[in-house]
Amino acid sequence: MYDSIINTLFTLFDTTNQLDVLYKEEFGDILINYTYTEMHCIDCIGSIQNPNVTKIANHLNLTKAAISKIIKKLADKKAIEIYKNPDNKKETYYKLTKIGQDVFIKHLSMHKMWYERDKTFFKQFNDRELRAAYDILSKYAKLLEVRLENIKENLK
Repeated sequence: MYDSIINTLFTLFDTTNQLDVLYKEEFGDILINYTYTEMHCIDCIGSIQNPNVTKIANHLNLTKAAISKIIKKLADKKAIEIYKNPDNKKETYYKLTKIGQDVFIKHLSMHKMWYERDKTFFKQFNDRELRAAYDILSKYAKLLEVRLENIKENLK
């Protein structure tokens, strides 16, 4: 049974990646030019107050170096503007441009569509089944987060 569950998870991850590509096409050309991580970086910049590398890295659970590379790509794509706070010239902040705002809104729409579609699927299960699935998936997500942190620590 363990092998079946692990194989199903691999299939789920692969299918999710394929759906991500198709959903981007469904939502228009603008999302096709952005990776999963770039879209979530845009989401952070559009959602958090005074976004900077540290806040974005913490929110996305990525290194500051990785965020800096993504920021450069987003600036090159003209999705974000880089600015300094007049009161603190050392700190660099980011804000969405019109292009970035369009990506932000389409990305939110895409998530809302996923939520509604998936909510309909999960309605076929009773509370006990949903609780069991939630408990297992939550524990697995925590395990993956620990693995991620261990890898990050080893890379330092």
